Amino acid sequence: MIPHNKPYLDNADFAAVADVLRSGWIAPGDNVCEFEKQISDYLSSGGGRAIAVESGTAAIHLALLALGIKKGDHVILPTYVCSAVLNAVRYTGAVPVIADITSKDFNISCQDVKHKITDKTAALIIPHMYGIAADIQDLLDLGVPIIEDCAQSIGAEINGKKTGTLGDIAIFSFYATKLLTTAKGGAIYSQNSEYIDIIQDRVDFDCKHDYKTRFNYRMSDLQAALGLSQIKKLDYFIAKRRTIAERYTAILRRKKNAELVKVSDNKEIVFYRYVIISEKNPNKIKKEFYNAGISVINPLETWELLHNYLHLDSHDYPHAEQMSRSTISIPIYPSLTDIEIKIIEKSIDTIY
Repeated sequence: MIPHNKPYLDNADFAAVADVLRSGWIAPGDNVCEFEKQISDYLSSGGGRAIAVESGTAAIHLALLALGIKKGDHVILPTYVCSAVLNAVRYTGAVPVIADITSKDFNISCQDVKHKITDKTAALIIPHMYGIAADIQDLLDLGVPIIEDCAQSIGAEINGKKTGTLGDIAIFSFYATKLLTTAKGGAIYSQNSEYIDIIQDRVDFDCKHDYKTRFNYRMSDLQAALGLSQIKKLDYFIAKRRTIAERYTAILRRKKNAELVKVSDNKEIVFYRYVIISEKNPNKIKKEFYNAGISVINPLETWELLHNYLHLDSHDYPHAEQMSRSTISIPIYPSLTDIEIKIIEKSIDTIY
């Protein structure tokens, strides 16, 4: 069975982790500091700082705290996103305000966001879903702080700028199957030194002369060593994903029963997921792929939409509801072999 997702790990990764184990220093240390520097340099050389933490969820929580989000504040986020984002908002006591997505690319609807902004709105969380940059330009002028959720989009660009460098604060996830992995981990990035200083104080929790609630969220040197090895290969990872996507797209353009995600020319996608939109029954499609030895998923089931978790009226989120009922995500990751890609290509051609 070809798995839906799988990390790319090579001998350089194994050696990097082994070196840290042999050193005897596996807690946060020099590797974490170097990993933070390399993330910052990758995003915007010389501008901004990154802090590495234990998960993307921790990163969102810290980003919210840096913005001063507190109980009773309103935070707008899309319904079509991982529940970890909702969890982080709830950690602060803030009120989550749920917005719909667009009908074209799984990203938050700027129009719906504008309708839901009030004088209580303290922050917007804007994910770049599946490696496709969200259209946040119109939101930058609203005067509301923006947290970019780049858990699925490191390396993606819009108008020549990398995601993570557009808003006030950005968060990243380096979970096992993300674009690069530290097994489990994340990072916060900002060009605002005040925000970074607040976050640094929150994660450096021990041996302080004063007391406030701080968090044991720091990444370990063991994770950072893997991250340092992985980030060297990030451009290759993205290039391989794009090459595979081109092969899939060449087949799907000939099909009447499948639709490609509509993305404007000013965006560079990194293809964290390759999602096919189709009116065909997704359960039937999954079964057909399974019979061909390929694991595929519906990337976000209808019951996972945040408005359904919160028992909100589904009629207010028509695009998210429709997307969740008509999408299939097929394998696209750097460790796919050419033989596996050909098997997937043949199945796409047959099933659609």
